[in-house]
Amino acid sequence: MFNKKSRLLLVSLALMLLIVLLTACNMVRVNPEVDNKTVVAKVSGEEIKKEEFNKMFNIFKTQYEQQFGTEVWDQEVEGRKFGDVAREKLLDMLIDEKLQLKRAAELGIVTTDDEVNKEIENARKYFDSEERFNEFLKGQGIDLEYFKESVKKDLTISKLADKLTENITVTDEELKNYYNAHQDEFMSVKASHILLDTKEEAEKMLARVKAGENFAELAKQYSKDPSAKENSGDLDYFRHGDMVEPFEKAAFALKPGEISEIVQTDFGFHIIKVEDSKLDKLEDVKEQLKGNMLYEKKSLEYGKLLEEMRKKAEIEKFTKNLK
Repeated sequence: MFNKKSRLLLVSLALMLLIVLLTACNMVRVNPEVDNKTVVAKVSGEEIKKEEFNKMFNIFKTQYEQQFGTEVWDQEVEGRKFGDVAREKLLDMLIDEKLQLKRAAELGIVTTDDEVNKEIENARKYFDSEERFNEFLKGQGIDLEYFKESVKKDLTISKLADKLTENITVTDEELKNYYNAHQDEFMSVKASHILLDTKEEAEKMLARVKAGENFAELAKQYSKDPSAKENSGDLDYFRHGDMVEPFEKAAFALKPGEISEIVQTDFGFHIIKVEDSKLDKLEDVKEQLKGNMLYEKKSLEYGKLLEEMRKKAEIEKFTKNLK
């Protein structure tokens, strides 16, 4: 219940979500048909038209305004209106997509319909029914065909990234050096907690704990954590990044046997007791660390390769046509 929830990105639109969730803007069109044919950029001769641009950000426009309000577009970012900055960021993302798909085609990288369908089937598994899945797509402002095309592009770009970085490796020496320089990342603590709804309840409970009453029994009887009845508040070992920040900060500041003051999180008011702390051995975290470091190295290298693609391409932007 208290572990950080990683948001599930639905197999596609990953590149769009990273940027478009920070973009989108109001657009007023006198003649939509003419406007949609307007060219907003050229990438080595290939045109990006307003229609394609509009489709992308409109997927998220409603949700973004619901979260931040329609006035967000007039807010200033580095002396410019957020709406203007957002338009240009989205255009850059579209240009990058064209560059990558072009490079993939040059290398003979293709994505089959079977691969696309498999990814879509995997996406459907996260919904109770086909109806719920279709409702989700509708809520995003897209239909199944558009979603399929997005999945196809995303898979193709992923294949390109894998191909261009396939020779990147992480050596044992690099693993050892990172481990020695970042040992705080591999510290874990074993803790228990009592969760209460109000600060007043927590203060009374803290007094009982400090008076020497059994922490585990109090957690089992009074904690609002549903699992406390089974585990007496025991959260077992966890590392940095596993818990919400206020809880984590308090837990890692304690020594074994110590009890925290009241810690407030979005879940309520906690009293934390640390039972033990340990440093994970390199051999125990080697595979996970290697995977993380390899991902970082490949991402960095691919970023450089993408920048090279930008420099080699003939790119024209017509940002005035975005408004």
